[in-house]
Amino acid sequence: MKKILFFAAMFLAIAAQAQHSPSEDNAIETCEMQLNEKLNFMLDGSFANENVLFKEIAKLRPCGLDEFDVNFFGNMDVFNTMLARISKEKKVEQMTFNDLYTEIVKFKKADVYKEIREVTIASERLGETVGNIENWSQDLALFESLGASQDVIDKVYNYLSTHVDNEKTYKEILGLLKKQS
Repeated sequence: MKKILFFAAMFLAIAAQAQHSPSEDNAIETCEMQLNEKLNFMLDGSFANENVLFKEIAKLRPCGLDEFDVNFFGNMDVFNTMLARISKEKKVEQMTFNDLYTEIVKFKKADVYKEIREVTIASERLGETVGNIENWSQDLALFESLGASQDVIDKVYNYLSTHVDNEKTYKEILGLLKKQS
């Protein structure tokens, strides 16, 4: 009897994991519909405008792209690199969002993408952080991981040492230090 209850509990747990919420189902359906759409913005010439390109890439959010992905792949240089790869296989008139998405997925698996993403997100996080001498040891590790020069590190540390009630973010502090140079 215990075995039957165990297997029943396991089956219910697996079934619960396999089910999607209505919003997940909607996102999957929206994604699938978008993937089947042609890249019409490529045909009408509007993709030359980076704002249009960004909006078109953003249509892939339901497929799992986040804000960083949309910004990264909405960049004209990155998009043109992917387009060159896709166009080896298909004519522009035949390209769909699925072709674009497939290339994005390949790109996201590359170590260089992962590194750019990691550094960019760390940089943004550090830029939004209010500098504080009490947290300096933690923030110093971020500065070092981002490859900041010892000169920059020393200047930021000196600023925090002389402004113990600082309310500026590191982005603002670095802007001030740059003006002073």
